[in-house]
Amino acid sequence: MNLLTIAEDESLKERFEPHFEEVHLHSIEDVKIDVDEETFVSYVNGERVEDYDGLFIRPTPKAINFTRIFLETLVDKEIETNMDGTSYYIIAKKPYLFKVLSEKGVNIPKTYVVSTRKSLKNIKKDFQGRVICKQYEGFVRKDIMKTNDLDDIEAFSESLEHGRNYMIVQDFVEGDVYDCLYIDGEIISTKVTGDTWRKSPHRENCSEKYHKLPGEVQELVFETADAIGSRFCSVRVVGTKVVDMKMNPDIEGFKKVSGKDTFGKVVEMLRPEEGGDEE
Repeated sequence: MNLLTIAEDESLKERFEPHFEEVHLHSIEDVKIDVDEETFVSYVNGERVEDYDGLFIRPTPKAINFTRIFLETLVDKEIETNMDGTSYYIIAKKPYLFKVLSEKGVNIPKTYVVSTRKSLKNIKKDFQGRVICKQYEGFVRKDIMKTNDLDDIEAFSESLEHGRNYMIVQDFVEGDVYDCLYIDGEIISTKVTGDTWRKSPHRENCSEKYHKLPGEVQELVFETADAIGSRFCSVRVVGTKVVDMKMNPDIEGFKKVSGKDTFGKVVEMLRPEEGGDEE
């Protein structure tokens, strides 16, 4: 089997090579989309992407819109992928993510999207206590704040430029904090302590340890992944509420904390008919 890897991390090629006959590593910049008999077809360095047996993609924020289109060209093609265009875009675009989760009945905190100062009126009307404010530019989180003061929220929103950036405001949730790596029907979870609300992608300001999920939290993670149709994502649960999801889980980080073969689970997802080899 041959695997195409679209990523900036060259070490991924070495990680995949023991599990596949051929592993090809390319950048998203090497991908071209063309029209062939009224159908969109993707190529990488002149080769049709659908001719590969599997695709692992680690997207970058700078190419999210193009990546979505690229993944959508692979719909109905006989190639296993770690993510599809629809669920990928839902997770990446936070206002859409929380809208979808709410509509699907997933238990989330009360959530507001603020793109202008005028958007603050709904928060002022319903404000009852502590909130978490997350400011985004495009698809990237730029700043975060916890407060119980409306003046702080208003000041935090002053730099917003409509159409360029926005702010997510959520009720602060109490309870145990779990980061859950979801891979094609399986969950590997860690329990997080410390300043969890400000936790960075590099796991600073807090500590983690492998921890089996309570039954109700496990069901919530399954429900959340199913709500957006994702085979590969991470879900953060506080108490019994989903407060965030990530489109590009830190596979290596979860392995380090949990001791589980997270990478092997990804291999199994990409070659289900044969099963993955253990690392």
